[in-house]
Amino acid sequence: MRDDIKEFNAVEAVAGKFIEAVKNGNSEIVKPYFYEKAVFFGQLNEKEYQAGSIQLFYETIDKMGACNDDYIARTDVLALEKTIAVVRVIEDNWHGYKFTDILNLNKINGEWKIVAKVYDTLNL
Repeated sequence: MRDDIKEFNAVEAVAGKFIEAVKNGNSEIVKPYFYEKAVFFGQLNEKEYQAGSIQLFYETIDKMGACNDDYIARTDVLALEKTIAVVRVIEDNWHGYKFTDILNLNKINGEWKIVAKVYDTLNL
């Protein structure tokens, strides 16, 4: 049985906060939507791997600052099963990069939280 559409909308809203934070270069926007022990892993420029605490992600978006007006993004809720969800976020023109992020979420104490971020990038 499929989950209620309101759950899909709630998960999509969390991804929207992720996009808002990245676009504005302000991690404070998205911090409440990450689990405190969230992790990330990704590949930058097809060669450099980054991994660790989500704190490094926060530091990176704060350091890079707001994006130009040509930044665009979209989300796709790929899976949602009771207390787990997978969202793909694709972004163009983030400071000269194209990003694909996969956000893994868990419903913790009734709230959707991002517990892991995995990404890949390409130069524009």
